[in-house]
Amino acid sequence: MRPGAFALLLLSASLAAFAADVAGAWKLSYTTENGLQREALLDLKVDGDSLTGTVSSSRGSAQIEDGKIRGNEISFQLVRKGNGDEIAVRYRGRIEAGTMKLKMQFGRREAVAVTAKRGS
Repeated sequence: MRPGAFALLLLSASLAAFAADVAGAWKLSYTTENGLQREALLDLKVDGDSLTGTVSSSRGSAQIEDGKIRGNEISFQLVRKGNGDEIAVRYRGRIEAGTMKLKMQFGRREAVAVTAKRGS
């Protein structure tokens, strides 16, 4: 095996191991634009660079769609349904030292900072 190919193999294996590390339960915390503290539970499943799972809160549960992880970059979206409405919610951010630092975007509203830590 050529040295370059071996290095690429090691890099691929380490990225896959890192991606698998996000699988499981995370507690999301954020403050709404009107100052209310909110929490939700994020349950992630990883398959390569694809994410699936659910986000659950007092508003119910929603399935993650179009979830991706590349290195320490993470993104996913979901659709919240209620009161006859459907609102797209997009999450995008980074994983740093075992914590997710995300931006959550509801429809066209201003993005909200979200912190996620391991556990339920």
